[in-house]
Amino acid sequence: MRRRSLRQALVRRWMLFAALLSLLFAGITLLLLFVLEDSFIDRRLQTVAATLPTDARAPNLPAHFQLVPFAQLTPLEQERLGGRSVGAMAEFRRDDGRYVHARLVPGADGGRAVLLYDVTGELTVSPRLPVGLAYAAAVFVLTLLCAWLLASAFVGRAERHARRLIAQVRATPDPASLEALARDEPVSEYAEILQLHAEVWRGRHAAVERERETLAFLAHELRTPLQSARTSLALLQEAEAASPALQRLQRALSRLERAGNAILWLSSETTFAGGQPTHAASTLHELIDELQPLAAARQQSVRVHVPPTLQWEAPREAVETLLANLLLNAIQHGGAGVIDVEADAAHLAIRNLPATADAPGFGLGLDIARRLAARIGWQLDLRTSTGQVCCALHWAYWEHVPDPASEAPFAAPAP
Repeated sequence: MRRRSLRQALVRRWMLFAALLSLLFAGITLLLLFVLEDSFIDRRLQTVAATLPTDARAPNLPAHFQLVPFAQLTPLEQERLGGRSVGAMAEFRRDDGRYVHARLVPGADGGRAVLLYDVTGELTVSPRLPVGLAYAAAVFVLTLLCAWLLASAFVGRAERHARRLIAQVRATPDPASLEALARDEPVSEYAEILQLHAEVWRGRHAAVERERETLAFLAHELRTPLQSARTSLALLQEAEAASPALQRLQRALSRLERAGNAILWLSSETTFAGGQPTHAASTLHELIDELQPLAAARQQSVRVHVPPTLQWEAPREAVETLLANLLLNAIQHGGAGVIDVEADAAHLAIRNLPATADAPGFGLGLDIARRLAARIGWQLDLRTSTGQVCCALHWAYWEHVPDPASEAPFAAPAP
């Protein structure tokens, strides 16, 4: 939708109102001029009619006046005056083009006569109408100009006040400052908007604080039992040979530890901008070794193509947690076949075949995985097509050291 400036909209509407009001006044003025002119003419006609003699003598009439018996009028003129009584007045244009005002008076023979007043040369409004319209157009333009200047001045002050208010809102550090700004605002509508914004801000801030406290509590409570479980698992592995149950327990503990690390990262609002680099090949190799039995059970294999010297400028715990969940998602919710993992200096992509049946779920969830990626300055995109599912990571903090052996892929062992 096309956006418009509030200032432009208000100025246009004010100018439209001024234009309509000017046209209305011009029309009323023109109508009053015609009415006044007709009233002056009719009043003079009545004055002359009052001086007519009552006997049969020929009256001495002023110039442009004429007393005509009703029978001497043309049929069309008789038709216009035929149904009127003595004393009635009318105005019309005669057959010869002259414009007259007429009044029915008593005739000398007891009938009716018509006192005609030829006003063809005495009309002032109609002949001077073009000149009057020119003056009216000039006044109309001046009115619009004044309306534009007044509206611009008024709306300009309102616009400056609104922009100053927006700058103050952006500079407020907390909802309490915004509420104080609302109390000091003289315009009630602006004050109501500020108060509403402060309430929304306070509610959102409370929700974020509750989420952060919950995440911090979970992270704190998970670390102690996880450490105890890892110690107990190490004792069990020393006591007896590795078994599928112990392997599953090892994977479960690894997922819980990564979940705790993810909670710690999500409870922080800082974005990572450098630190201890993480080696890409070794991190992916360890993750694939851990998840290989699960992939083999689903008739899948993982193939990795990554330069051996590629390093990620991000903490290993966060990278390992994010990649583990993406790989686990590809294994659990993908179809049988090869899972390709490719990385270069610009991105990392995990491609797998889609499952034949719908399998809901995404590990940590797509939104949470994106939030975790954003904490270390990465961007997560998921694209699904008919024959392939691609999960891609893009980042801003990578360091890739060129190496002649970088073309040799690192492949995970086959199941």
